[in-house]
Amino acid sequence: MAKSKVKAKRLGAALRQSRESAGLSLRDAAKGVGWDFNRLHRIEKGQGPYNPEEISGLLGLYRVTGDRRDRILATVRSLDEPGWWELAGVTKTMGALADYENDAQKITQWAPMLIPGLLQTMDYARAAIQFDPNLDAASVEARLTVRVRRQQILKGDVEYRVFLGLTALKATVGSREILARQLAALLNIGQQDNITLRVVLPEADARGALLGPFSVLEFDEWQPVVDVENLRGTVFLDTEEHTGIYLGVLSQLNAVALGETESMRLIERLKEEVEGSADEQRVAQV
Repeated sequence: MAKSKVKAKRLGAALRQSRESAGLSLRDAAKGVGWDFNRLHRIEKGQGPYNPEEISGLLGLYRVTGDRRDRILATVRSLDEPGWWELAGVTKTMGALADYENDAQKITQWAPMLIPGLLQTMDYARAAIQFDPNLDAASVEARLTVRVRRQQILKGDVEYRVFLGLTALKATVGSREILARQLAALLNIGQQDNITLRVVLPEADARGALLGPFSVLEFDEWQPVVDVENLRGTVFLDTEEHTGIYLGVLSQLNAVALGETESMRLIERLKEEVEGSADEQRVAQV
């Protein structure tokens, strides 16, 4: 089984940060453990090879101890463990996103137009995926399976925060009945201690709200990763230059979004309105 490229890249970044914190150049560090310069360079780029005993020696040189040392070595040992996203039919991009989400300690999303995938009901998700006219029935079901499987992380310890645009809460995806059930699901999942839902109104003064949907994934041992969605798919950004911009946008959204309680009340009110309009629609069709 091929090693997780995403995890290997994050491991390399953690080792580079440890070396820099120790005040060692790449050449001095390689010399300190008797390695070729190019080998350490490849490891920090996420290209391996990785051996737990050798990485342990490297961490000793960097004076990395305690929990940080244990977490890095645990990552080395887990590189060959396959994730469910390595199943046939899962695209590289979807697999990479699932890999990132699986290891994240905190995920924050801005969802201006649609309910994000991690919160979608089955019916809503199927209708949203079917927006793409290029997908056949098998591809739709494959993506639906991945989306539902990704949601399992919310049952763990990950801290999940979502800023929802009002349009996302009002957009009819599939049908009014599907939207009503989706809003009810939001009210339910919003009760979990690790999940925070906040609504951003159109009149809110946040220039960053004009951006399309994105997620910021944060980890214990490495820099944040930003998942940006666009018409061509998903792009991952992990340089401080780029992640800093999106962290700034989240700060803006945090300042102008409705509070948790007020947001849940608004979602409840919208659910009741949608349920009422759906009932009227059914009566009119009789």
